[in-house]
Amino acid sequence: MIDPSAPPPVETNYLQAHFEQVTIVVSDLFRASVMTSQEPLIQGKTFTNCVIEGPAVLLALSGVSFEACQLGLTSDDPRSLMLMPMAKDRVVGAIAVKDCTFRGCQFFAIGYTGTDAFLDRMLQVLGPQSQKPAADA
Repeated sequence: MIDPSAPPPVETNYLQAHFEQVTIVVSDLFRASVMTSQEPLIQGKTFTNCVIEGPAVLLALSGVSFEACQLGLTSDDPRSLMLMPMAKDRVVGAIAVKDCTFRGCQFFAIGYTGTDAFLDRMLQVLGPQSQKPAADA
């Protein structure tokens, strides 16, 4: 659980595989991932009790799960966080995430996109009090 009175420090070493109780600036993590892997995605990372900061849209590929996270819902309509891709084989401008687990994280200024099945599952479980894991399809 994240203590709102003491936000976690901003992470600067994005080469590790597991992050715990730190603030992650998604664009910085993406840039570091591209520089090291030469692939335009964030892959194989675990985040525990982190603050995940945008602005960004995460494109969930395979193996992505959110467990007991506050996904950033600020209204009573979770669709405000979802963006449906218009092309089924490509999304430009979103940050691709693959084989990543988010546990107990708080998201700020983040939108979500992915397959229809992923978006449907997110809509089913998304909410301020949701404790159910949301996983890719």
